[in-house]
Amino acid sequence: MPTLLITNDDGVRSPFLPRMVERLKRLGTVRMAVPAEEHSWKAKAMTRFGRIQPHARNDFGVEAYALTGTPSDCVNIALHHLFPDKPDWVISGINIGWNVGAAFAVNSGTVGAAFEAALGGVPAVAFSVRMPPELFQQWITEKNLAGPEAERLLDSTTERMGRMMEALLERGLPPGAMILNVNFPGAVRADTPAHWVPLEDNRYGSLFVPDGGGFIHRFQHNLTVVAPGPSDRQVVVDGGIAVTGLNLAGWNVPAPAQPPLE
Repeated sequence: MPTLLITNDDGVRSPFLPRMVERLKRLGTVRMAVPAEEHSWKAKAMTRFGRIQPHARNDFGVEAYALTGTPSDCVNIALHHLFPDKPDWVISGINIGWNVGAAFAVNSGTVGAAFEAALGGVPAVAFSVRMPPELFQQWITEKNLAGPEAERLLDSTTERMGRMMEALLERGLPPGAMILNVNFPGAVRADTPAHWVPLEDNRYGSLFVPDGGGFIHRFQHNLTVVAPGPSDRQVVVDGGIAVTGLNLAGWNVPAPAQPPLE
């Protein structure tokens, strides 16, 4: 049976984790290595200076650790130190909040952890879900998701994640993809359509607001689209599931005709 490693950037308190463990245990051996605290918007940052401490967790029914590091720290240490062998797949998420478009994907700790797995030779998927504003606010203020709407969202997206992993275990990643970036529109149905679609090419302005004598992070949703057209963001806005294959080598652009810079 395959070995599946769960990680995330929302931390060990994420309400998705117990559900993901139970769903993925139907597919293979499950392990977990997640940050002890939330590390959203950390991209693929790694701890260059400082000590990372792993803490074993016995409350998930599988081998699990919460680490005092970033999502990418968690994956790298899990792949090379925490467990006797590498997993067959890394599942990053399910993230509380969507990671669509270039502006989000490049900053996402969820996506960054998946790339860390790929750089370590393990195929990976980053799963995220667009949250209704009231549920997102509940998570921000209470670090909890509760109520009927939250239960529908947690259960339905976890089940669809499991179905997608069943397909990936059978088929593998599509040619050319280092990872997949999957975004749910919120609670989903069994027949909610999934679409292969590119990242939206977008940009943003200030990510900070003045606070006393300094600044604090405050995303203003001031996105501008560079190249309109079919995109992961539009699919999710329209109620579908966006699936995007990503490859770091794809950051290259065709070489220009003129000689290299001298």
